[in-house]
Amino acid sequence: MRRPNPNEWKQLVEEFEASGLTQKEFAVRHQVSLGGFQYWLYKKSRATPVRRSEMAGRPRAAFLPVEVVASPAPRVREGLLLEVALPRGLLLRFPEGTRAEYLAHLVAVLG
Repeated sequence: MRRPNPNEWKQLVEEFEASGLTQKEFAVRHQVSLGGFQYWLYKKSRATPVRRSEMAGRPRAAFLPVEVVASPAPRVREGLLLEVALPRGLLLRFPEGTRAEYLAHLVAVLG
């Protein structure tokens, strides 16, 4: 393994972005540690600001209000079931006795 100086690392990161190789393949080919290489990739990504024009086509993250209410769950087969319907048609089912605080946290995280 060789240990490039900071300028060499920056050059390697530039070459990697144009190479089409995986990080592991690139590190092996250039005889550098994968961990060191990933550090410099991360460092570059943190130093490069994202332009508004690059964000234009990307969907924005959105948080939706969630309200957890107690209601009788329908009987399904052998036991009671709690259901939580999320946007985009996702339906989560939980066994009877699942704590409302847990469900509220889970729904908040999943959005």
